[in-house]
Parts: sequence; C-alpha cells; structure tokens
Amino acid sequence: MYKKSSCGISMYTPGVIPEELRESFGNACELVCVQIPKVYDSCLLRLCLVGDQDKANEEEGIEFDKDLRVRIDCCVDGIVNARVVGLVPGSFKIISKREVPGDCDRKIICYTYELKILYDIVCEDGTICKDEVLCLRRSECVGPLYCPDSETIIREQQGDRRHHHHHRDDPIDEEIIKLEIIAKVLDVKIELEECPCDPYEDECFAVFTVGIYNIVKCELVVQLVIPAFGFCPPPKPCEKMGEPCEIFNSQLPPAFFPPQLDDFITGPCV
Repeated sequence: MYKKSSCGISMYTPGVIPEELRESFGNACELVCVQIPKVYDSCLLRLCLVGDQDKANEEEGIEFDKDLRVRIDCCVDGIVNARVVGLVPGSFKIISKREVPGDCDRKIICYTYELKILYDIVCEDGTICKDEVLCLRRSECVGPLYCPDSETIIREQQGDRRHHHHHRDDPIDEEIIKLEIIAKVLDVKIELEECPCDPYEDECFAVFTVGIYNIVKCELVVQLVIPAFGFCPPPKPCEKMGEPCEIFNSQLPPAFFPPQLDDFITGPCV
C-alpha cells in the first residue's frame, strides 16, 4: 500500500540547470514542469470463479458465480474455444467510495463491471455454433486505498481544455479510479441434471471456471518537476520493405522435421 511521501512542493524552479549543478541531476540540461497522471495507490485482486457451487471454497479463494452456470441443449456434444474477450464498454462503474474512519484520504472502493465471454458449441452431428455469448457481471470492494480528493479534474473534451469542479459522489470518480483486468477461462464442462420422474425433463448446463486478476488504481492528474535532457530527437526513417524474392532469399530455411528431445537439452545439431 502507498505511504504518504515527505515530498511536497519542489524547492527547485523549472528552468535551465546551472552548469555547476547538472551533475547532481544526472547531467540533465533543465528542470521542466510536466502534467501527467500519477498513480497514488493500487492493489491486486485475484478471483477464481466457478459455476459449480459444490466446488466453491471460501478458504481457498474459490467463489461460486451463478453467471458461470448456463443452461444449454442436452444434444450439445462439447464446449470449445471459450475465451474472455474483454470488458463490456461502459460497464465499469464506481458504486461507492467510503472513507476509512480517522483517515479521510484512504477509501474503500466498491465497483461493478461486466466481462464478455465467447465460446463455441459442438453439436452431436459435428456442426459448430460459433461465438455464443456469456456475460459475467461482477461487483467488488477493495481497499483501503490512498485516494485523496482532488478539487479539479483536468481532461480533454472536443479539443478544449476545461476544468471541472466535482464533489465526492460525482460520476467523475470513474476518471480517478482505474481498472485493469486480465481474465481467462480456465475450464468448461457440461453437467447433466437428471430428473428421476421423467428423462425428458433432464437439464444440461455449461459450467465455466474463470480466473480474473483485477488491478485497481487511484490515479490523479498532477504537475511534477522533473529533470529533462532536451527534446526527443527526430525518429529515424522507416525502413523500406524489399522485393518479396529478396526477403525470401535472405531468410534461413525452416526446420523440416520436429525437434528431437536432444535438441532441447543440447541445442540443434549442426
């Protein structure tokens, strides 16, 4: 977790660094004031979610989620190519940002989001129904995070730079709290629930297991004084692509046979 820094307003004024002080700044030529997003605090939340309630285990961090249990036709032969394709646009919302008692700059952040999962269904006749959609809706709470309130949020809108004054409960919080997600479908199985009275009433379910990493950041736009070595040099010219045959003739031939076990131990033979 973030610890409050003893650094406050810089004692150095932006401008050219005198020759006798440049070595102290790594031979930079000047001090400049830049406006950048600064991450004040962040944390990592690991989630392992299952669609089978019997596999949930709170002590081991395995949580049941009803969205991961999807009813399907019992003629389905299998589920393949299940993958998380990303966040549903606009689904990330801050639910609440509660202050920790005794420290108004530390917050408990509660938020909601929705992940889009695609999968392919293999039918009994061998046909494949591609890109079936599953939406996983989640709400999480993390913290405490060091997330001080800012009087002004600076952002770009239609080419104009504007200052927006906000209060703690404004939806502008989505610009302060950032969410990064890496998610993967770990497993998917088909389960049959038999009806003892009538086999025609049997139900089948696709049961997913999903692993998710959430990185939550408190990010504010600030102005910092930093040493600079001058403007960036112009980029080098782009290399031109050669003729197809020239490129082909300059490449090494591919390996015609699978590597042997010895190749992994001693390297390829000459």
